Amino acid sequence: MSTAENRLATVAPVAPTPLGADAVIDAVVVDGGTAYVSGQVAFAGAQGPLLGKVGVDVDTEKAAAEAGTAVANGLYRLIETFGSLDAVQRALKLTVFVNSTPEYTDHPAVANGASRVLLDVLGERGRHARSAVGVASLPLGVPVEVELVVKVAP
Repeated sequence: MSTAENRLATVAPVAPTPLGADAVIDAVVVDGGTAYVSGQVAFAGAQGPLLGKVGVDVDTEKAAAEAGTAVANGLYRLIETFGSLDAVQRALKLTVFVNSTPEYTDHPAVANGASRVLLDVLGERGRHARSAVGVASLPLGVPVEVELVVKVAP
């Protein structure tokens, strides 16, 4: 296990359940030297994610923690695909979707939870561009979903 994977285990010790053979999407799609990680939520193994809307049911701190777990799940998806995080040369783009009230405006603080995990786990390879977007709803009623794009070794 690499140093990055050891750090990942401290953030999200339980990998998400793998997608089954009947899945209609791939968790990771690789095109050349770029890997696109499908939207991830904060499942912890078989344990369901927190549900609710940021700004009414979920506070910013809890939502940031959920974003961190969601991006950790994305990193686990990369391990499933490549065998380790050693293939990840650099995080390129992180998109964080925040299920929030119309009045809520602290989306970047929620996204910081995911950004911190990328930096903690990948070090300088975890530096990335980012968008934090408020949305009216997300699948299952989760407060946060993340997408990740990384550069990988050919």
